[in-house]
Amino acid sequence: MLKKVEITKYDKSIKKPPFLTLHLDDCEVDEPDKDVDKYGEKFADNLWRACRNKGYYFKFYTMSSKLGYDYEAVVYEPGEY
Repeated sequence: MLKKVEITKYDKSIKKPPFLTLHLDDCEVDEPDKDVDKYGEKFADNLWRACRNKGYYFKFYTMSSKLGYDYEAVVYEPGEY
């Protein structure tokens, strides 16, 4: 099933919690069935590929709190991590 994903990165200007993210891009990614992808590893691989195809380095993903998105993929840029 296709899921709408927002690609974000941390706002470097924020030095104390709560750390906020900035919107960079979005994409749709296939989420395999839970019985096939019990621990979410295949979904994370799909997110990694989607981010790399757009030039980003995948860090982690989480459920999105923003309307219109299912997940948020947090990425970093070369030299940041």
